[in-house]
Amino acid sequence: MCDGAKGREKLKDEVFLMMAIELSRLGTCCRLKVGCILLRPDGGIASGGYNGALPGMPHCTPQTCNPDQRCLHTSHAEENALGFCDGSVQTAYITDEPCLTCTRALIRRGVRRVVFLRPYKSIADQEKIERQAILEHFGVQWEHLELRPS
Repeated sequence: MCDGAKGREKLKDEVFLMMAIELSRLGTCCRLKVGCILLRPDGGIASGGYNGALPGMPHCTPQTCNPDQRCLHTSHAEENALGFCDGSVQTAYITDEPCLTCTRALIRRGVRRVVFLRPYKSIADQEKIERQAILEHFGVQWEHLELRPS
C-alpha cells in the first residue's frame, strides 16, 4: 500500500535523519557525536559529515574534551559536510540543532530547510535571538523531528 505524497515526505525525513545518526557514530568528540546529511535542490544527497578533529590533528580525549562545555577541538558536522560538496544545497538533516555559525554557513550555501533530532539546549539567549532573526529573514524552515520507534 502506498503512503501517498505526505507519507513519503515523512519517510524521507526519517531516512535521511537516520543516515545522519549513523554518520554521527564516526564523530570523534567525547562530549557529543553529531552527523549531517545535505541534500541538493533536486533531492539527491550532496554530502555527509560528522564532527571531529581536523585531518592530522589528534582526536578528543577525556582530558581535552570537557563534557560540561562546548568542544572547541572539533570541526562541526555541518562544516565538514559543506566542505565536501560543491554547489548549492537545499536541505540539511542534522542530529543536533545547529549553532549560529553553522546556521550561517548552511544558509550561505542555499539551505532553506533544516531538520534536526535534538534541540540545542545550552544555546545562549543572544545567539538564539540572532539565529532566529537570520532564519526569519531567509525564510528557513526549522524543524525538530522526533523519530518514531521502529
